Order: sequence, then C-alpha cells, then structure tokens
Amino acid sequence: MQVLVSVIIPVFNNIKTLKRCVDSVISQTYKDLEIILVDNGSTDSSEALCEKYLKADDRVILLHEKNEGVSSARNQGIKIAGGEYITFIDADDHILPEYIEKLVAAFEGDDCILSACNSYDVDGDNFKERIFSKKGKCPVKPFLYDLFYCKAESGTCWGKLYRTADINNLFRRYNYCEDAFFNFDYLSDKKGYVSIVPDRMYYYVRRDNSITGIKKTSDLTDVIKVCAGIRDICHEKYPEFAEASNIYLLNNAFFVYLNSRNNKGSDGDHLREVTLKVIRKYRGKALLDRRATFKTKAACLISFISLRLLSYLYGKVG
Repeated sequence: MQVLVSVIIPVFNNIKTLKRCVDSVISQTYKDLEIILVDNGSTDSSEALCEKYLKADDRVILLHEKNEGVSSARNQGIKIAGGEYITFIDADDHILPEYIEKLVAAFEGDDCILSACNSYDVDGDNFKERIFSKKGKCPVKPFLYDLFYCKAESGTCWGKLYRTADINNLFRRYNYCEDAFFNFDYLSDKKGYVSIVPDRMYYYVRRDNSITGIKKTSDLTDVIKVCAGIRDICHEKYPEFAEASNIYLLNNAFFVYLNSRNNKGSDGDHLREVTLKVIRKYRGKALLDRRATFKTKAACLISFISLRLLSYLYGKVG
C-alpha cells in the first residue's frame, strides 16, 4: 500500500517553467500524492496557471501568500502537508517520472532519516552531473562530517525526501543558503542513516549563464550568516562537530570572498573583511585537519601566499 507524499512547490513568476515542472509531478509513476502549489505573490500569469491545475487534478492544493520569500512559501506548505513524506521542488526545475517512487522505495525501515538522489545542473543546453553523494547508505553522523567537509552536497532541499514527522524546525528566513540550515536542523539531532539513490532524477535549471556567477552581496552575506549559525550551534550543542563546522565555515568563506570580487560599495568591502577574518582564523587549522580535502588545503596554502593569486586561479578554473 502506498503512503501519501506531499510535494511542495513554491511559485513566484515562473510562468516560463511552471507547466514543465508541475506536469513532471503529475506524471509520476507514484500516484499517491498531494501537490501543494504555494503562489508567493506572483505578478505574471503563474497564479492563473496554478488555478487551472487546481481544477484539473484533485491532488492539487493551492495556497496564496504575500511575496515573503521561498522560505516562507515552503513553510506554509509544510504546515498543511498531510503526507507521511515531503519533497520540495523548485518551479524552475523538473523531475523524472520515477523520482518519487524510487525515493520512497529507498526509505526503508524506521532507521532511514532521509533519501536523496543525484541530479543534473541544466545551464541552457548544457547538462552537468551533480553528485549528492557516492555512498549508498550512510549513518547520519559520518554523513554530517561529509557535509561539513564538502564531500557531499549539502546546500539544497530539492532532490530529497524527508519524513514529515521528523521535521522539527521550519526554514529560517534567509534569501540564500536557507536549505543548508534546514538540512542541518533536520539531521543534527537524529540517529539512523541517509539512503542515496544513484540515479540522476532531478533537473536543476539555472537562471543565469554561469555555474559560479556573481551573486548579490546580500545573498553572499546570508551564506556567511548561515554557516556561522551552524558553527555556533555545533560548538554549543554538538561538540563532536565543532572542528568540522569550522572547516565548513572556512570553505564557504572562500566561496564568498571569491564570488564577491566584483561587488562594489561599502557592503561588498565589509563582506570581504568579514570573510578574510574567517579565512585567517581557520586556514591554519584546516591544514592540520586530516579530514579536510585537498582542495580546501590547497586554497589555504595559496591564501598564505596571495589572495590575488587565489582569485586569479579561481577565475581560470571557474
């Protein structure tokens, strides 16, 4: 007997991609679904298309709210979700027909906390494999270490299936990187294991033309705030992850510093000052940390020599 799965799709001015997204959910081989569309104050014809789906399929639920961001939209969906499991899909994206069926099948036993699949980054006509993890099953504690040391994909809530009863914290109000905090909140106090389906079943469609495109200063600031918040919680409640969370903050400080090179004005300057303090504080520790990746240690070594050189090499690779 199938159990109900809640599919939460925040919608904001996604008329160009919304039909493809919702059609990919409606056509799932797994049929016991409730499809929660949360219109987040769209000003294009997205709302009208949502209304059409509401009338055409009795599994569709439509919520309307003010434009308060994707975190708020997902939270509204969680609050009314009736499914035993929840999955989140962005309205720009789409999924393969067996996506939910395989994620549910991977959720075996009470000890499974999360199931996830691999995916594709779609940038125009270019498709790039995005590997969530190379492991099949992984206990939560080692998996969190993989997240902190950037050996597994941590920053998204899509491509994953959550047990509804285990969601104890809603999305925090950030405009960027909010998924990473949600995943940490979800996993950090639990035992059991994460189950990974190796198939690439989720298509993440990028709106810009660059995988490492320039981000807004406010978005990059959120990255630092999220990672620092996770670090603070680890130092307070989960001391076994304290050092790992330092490296997580360091890795993301490198990301923010390098992506803010062209961000002008006092806010951009202040952000780079903050990230430089993080880099200088933790890079020595990272070099002595046996879990830290070669990429992290290489960035640390180059940063001792010249941050300009690091920026130059990043531009060549990125």
